[in-house]
Amino acid sequence: MISLNLPPYKIKLGGTPDKPTIYDILRSKFVALTPEEWVRQHFIHFLIDHKGYPAALLANEVRLKIGRKQLRADSVLYDVSLRPVMIIEYK
Repeated sequence: MISLNLPPYKIKLGGTPDKPTIYDILRSKFVALTPEEWVRQHFIHFLIDHKGYPAALLANEVRLKIGRKQLRADSVLYDVSLRPVMIIEYK
């Protein structure tokens, strides 16, 4: 994967050469290593380790209902009342 303009962290990789995986600390499991997932994991660690956001207030792959629309956000940061404060999309 490519180098990102984010601080490094101790990456946990797994899987096989054909199907690599990366550990998602918010979902507590290994997920498919895609370019989007590479960016997501780096950014989540940046928010937790360097910006001080509690991991308990972050979630990945979240379904949101806005009016009658069902949407999916890549990551969501909640406030202490569990209201979404930041919706994050990775490209």
